[in-house]
Amino acid sequence: MSLKKHFLAILLLFISFFAYSQIDTVTMTDGKEVRGKVVKYNPNDIQFVYQNETLEYTLNKKDISKITFSSGRIEYLNDMNDSTKSNQAVGDYHNKVAILPFGYVKDQEKTNETMTKKIQQETYTIFNSKKQNLKFQDPTETNALLYKAGINESNLQGFTMGEVCHILNVEYVISGLVSIEKSGVYTSNYGSSQTNASQKNNGVKVNSTDSSSSRTYQNYETSITMNIFSINGDNLFTQNHNSFWPYENAYKTTLDYLAKRTPLYKR
Repeated sequence: MSLKKHFLAILLLFISFFAYSQIDTVTMTDGKEVRGKVVKYNPNDIQFVYQNETLEYTLNKKDISKITFSSGRIEYLNDMNDSTKSNQAVGDYHNKVAILPFGYVKDQEKTNETMTKKIQQETYTIFNSKKQNLKFQDPTETNALLYKAGINESNLQGFTMGEVCHILNVEYVISGLVSIEKSGVYTSNYGSSQTNASQKNNGVKVNSTDSSSSRTYQNYETSITMNIFSINGDNLFTQNHNSFWPYENAYKTTLDYLAKRTPLYKR
């Protein structure tokens, strides 16, 4: 074999290996998962090659719940059987909870991603301290799974919370929105002193003096909405609360207040 043909054979082998190393996962409506590569997507079925095999199989789309492509994109085709959903809800997903990045709006404008994940982490800390028989998913794992599924703040509304639970492998998800707005200022005076004008002190005339200091503070109004959804898509808890405190970071105590009133916070 010439050097050129030998090189070409190695290149084709490498390309073939790379192509089939990108694994797709097909989840059937009975809950079974098969791993391999979707090689053709037809109107009523797909052509599928199992991992480490070469023979192509035909899978009917009516029997497929979803396809998780190697890119992380998920395509939903049919709902799982009710019995499968029930078994999963009391099996691998049972008592597992994920907290989504919270929406954060300040002065009616969306803020950066850092704050949404900061509040997500703070909410996780509050709930995880009282978890008892619940298992709260670490936010880094939650965000990684969302990223792999191609879910972000802009397209989250295109998924049901039940679908999000399945993607995150949890029984419950917690979501929320923190809204903060400026509401005026207040001024605090301190350090004032005064002596009367033309007052004599031991027969010596002295002039009066007045001195004072003040500091101006910005007030804020904080409102938080917290929601809890189950793997079946049911809304188990929704509550909004306005913070009593006028500080910019008052959302922390408000998160704690709402968490204690949810069915997932174990006293």
